[in-house]
Amino acid sequence: MTVRLEGVLPIIPTPFDSAGQVDQAALRKLAEHAVATGAAALVYPGVASEDVQLTAEERKAALDIVVGTVAGRRPVLAGINAAEPETMVELARSVAATGVDGVMAMAIPAMGDETEAWFHRIAEALDGGIIVLQNLFAPRGADLSAEEMLSLARAVPAIRYVKEEGVPSGPKVSQLVAGCGPDLDGVIGGGGARYLYEELVRGAVATMPALELLEIHVALMRAWAVGDKARALDLYERTLPLLLIQAPYRMRLTKLILRDQGLCATADVREALPEMDPTLEQLILDFHSRAMAALEPAHA
Repeated sequence: MTVRLEGVLPIIPTPFDSAGQVDQAALRKLAEHAVATGAAALVYPGVASEDVQLTAEERKAALDIVVGTVAGRRPVLAGINAAEPETMVELARSVAATGVDGVMAMAIPAMGDETEAWFHRIAEALDGGIIVLQNLFAPRGADLSAEEMLSLARAVPAIRYVKEEGVPSGPKVSQLVAGCGPDLDGVIGGGGARYLYEELVRGAVATMPALELLEIHVALMRAWAVGDKARALDLYERTLPLLLIQAPYRMRLTKLILRDQGLCATADVREALPEMDPTLEQLILDFHSRAMAALEPAHA
């Protein structure tokens, strides 16, 4: 299977209704919004989906909704991260039956010296899907070096992309891009797109952020693709006030903006995150309105 990942690959959040259950209607609306707005592929579930807060049944049902809504119009990648590598293999086998195009899988500390062996097992369970290797710092991730990631990609042909989440990400992105070739197709930026412009300068081909800035990120990546670096930089700068606030508040900010856009009914989260007061909420919406103004025809 050949899956090219370039552009914006948003992680779809998990919306909850007023009773705290997964809001399936809102999830369909979010997936449709991602397709209509220009996402190059959809990812579910990821950290931004509150993956560790979902039961196995919720996770499966929600992924089925995303895949069914997309209906082959875009590639779908399923996140299979878990605390234990055995669970990741089981998830890979499970999602392979849903029709996804591949998975995002993190190298985790529990894999220890057997990381390569575990990724071979994940690839076998996928039976043809691609793997995006997610590299996150400890304690959740194994925080691999660039050479370790390139070595892993050489050993496991299903690994076609790396999503680098380290801080700072820049030097590793450059090292990974330099190592791209027969064993690796490209490097994807992470970290909520907070360092996106630098990652593009260093050769990243895609970004995998949360969903609340999708319109702006799509316009930014399209500007970059045609060589309009000034436009890309302007759009990037518009996102920074929001991304600074997102760093501690994470899904609360994402869902507040999506609720304001009418894409979900609540901004409720299950993740243990700081609360936002009305002053901050209004500031976030003001920042978002200002950022969106950059997409108006007069600015094109």
